[in-house]
Parts: sequence; C-alpha cells; structure tokens
Amino acid sequence: MNGFAKSDNWVPKLILINVVIYFLQGFFAENTVNMSIPYGLQVFERQMPVLTYYLGLTPALVYGKGYVWQVVSYMFLHGGMFHIFLNMYALLLFGSHIEHLWGSKKFLFYYFFTGIGAGLLIFGINMAAGEPAAYIPTIGASGAVFGLLLAFGVLFPDVEILLFFILPIKAKFLVIMYGGIEFYSLVTMGTSSSVSHVGHLGGLVFGLIFFFIMRRRGIEFKAKKVRARISKEIRNRDAEIAGSDSSRDSILKLLAKLKRDGSEALTDDEYQILKHAVILAEESEEICGPDDFNSEDKDCLSCEDVDACIAREIKRYL
Repeated sequence: MNGFAKSDNWVPKLILINVVIYFLQGFFAENTVNMSIPYGLQVFERQMPVLTYYLGLTPALVYGKGYVWQVVSYMFLHGGMFHIFLNMYALLLFGSHIEHLWGSKKFLFYYFFTGIGAGLLIFGINMAAGEPAAYIPTIGASGAVFGLLLAFGVLFPDVEILLFFILPIKAKFLVIMYGGIEFYSLVTMGTSSSVSHVGHLGGLVFGLIFFFIMRRRGIEFKAKKVRARISKEIRNRDAEIAGSDSSRDSILKLLAKLKRDGSEALTDDEYQILKHAVILAEESEEICGPDDFNSEDKDCLSCEDVDACIAREIKRYL
C-alpha cells in the first residue's frame, strides 16, 4: 500500500448517498409542512418541503421538538444542482486523497466530526441570534467539505489547486483565503445570508480542533518518551527485550504490516510494541536518508544505528 492506510473507498459511497437523497428531495418536493416563523410582532407562514422540515437543521425544531438528529441529517440534503455539484466535487477532490492517506475509519470520523461540529455551531449561533434565524433550515455538506479543505491544506499544503478551474493556488493559501472570506461574510452579513457562513466556518474550526487534539497527542507522546528515558529501570527492562535479534525481527514484521495495511490493522498490543520501539530507540544524526533504509538488507540491519532508522520508519507511518 506504499505507506497509505487501508481504504474502503467511502468517498464515492458518500457521494452516492447524497445524490440519492437529492433526487428524493425532488420526488417529495410537492409534499410540504406548514411552519410558522415569528419575526418581531409578525408571524409568517411558510410551506417547507417535508424532507427539509424533518432532516434539515432548524434550531427551533431541534430545541423545541427534540429533532436532535438534524445536526447529522442536514449534511445529506442540498438546495439545488449547483449546490450539490460543488459539494460533491470538493468531496471527491479533497476527500479521496485524505481517505487514501488516513484510511476509511479515520476519514469518516473526521468527516462527521467536522460536519456535526459545524451543525452544533449553526444551532448555537442561530438560536442565540433568535428569530427568524432559529426558524430557518440549513442544509448541505458544506461544513464537512470545509473541514476536508482544511485537512487537505494541512496534509498537502504545497499542492496546487485550480481555483474556479482556472487559477492555480497552493492548498494552504486556499484555506487561508476561504477562511478569511467566510469570517468577513459572517461579520458583515450575520445569519441573514442565504449561505451558511456559520457552517463553513464551523467546518474549519472543528477541523482545527481535530488537528490540535492530534498534535496534543503527539506532545503527550514526547513527554512519555522523556519519562521513559529518565526512568532507568523501565529503560533497562525494555531494552533487554527490544535489543534482541528476535525482538527486532518482530518489530520489522510489525513495521511491514503497518506500511502495508495502515495503523488501523494493528492490534492494541502491536501498536504499543511499535510505540515502545520508538521510545527506546536512541536518536542519531548519522543515520542515512529515509529512502536508503532497507529492512531486508543485511548491511542495514548490522548498522549500529539500525534502531534509529526503524524508529524513523515507524513514525512515518504510525
């Protein structure tokens, strides 16, 4: 798998689900539900499509009638052909690369984490804004799509994307540009816009939260590494195990499995074994370049810095 995690290709499945539901919206378009929308001293009556009423994210319905599923279901509805085309194109463009790199489990978690997070932000801000914002439904996968945009900018910052299919721009600058536009739009137009700038920013914000949590886990791991090194008893005990040829062979087999199938294929014990191998490896500035390491080369395995090379390989894929 060339270092990429195992993928079940959920991107096309998500696109198919969205497209099917979009056609169902058209099929049931004539079925409506009457909804009263208060605005100041007036009350407006509005006929809302039945799927939008029950599955779109309407804060007043979530709060007043307990339609809590709407913070998830709103992601699968769209307001027109152009709307669904842009979202599904972005899902295909960004999501395919991210799922291929992360694997399906982590990709799906991130997709729904940012999409649901955006929904919760829409709910909170529109409820706080009061009427009529609390009574206006939000639909679309844009929150999750903006989360994918952020992830793509973080993971592939220097990859060039054709903005409007014409202008080349690096992914990291595209994220900054869209984030600035959405923030400016929210400040100037508030919740009155027909475009959910809150949802777009919500996807970016929860994407940042996700990467902050991942980074914090990395910091905590480094702290564990320091504690392991200053604890002579733990270091000596584990060094006797990890220093043997048989143990190194086991670690190399686990590394091959990691590179082939991704971290999701590892058991908890296997994951911890590889983590401990990284902790116990002595850092060295003399090791060869990452492309020069060959786990089947006897000269590599007899090198005094082989454990540092193995640790570097584990960190690349874990």
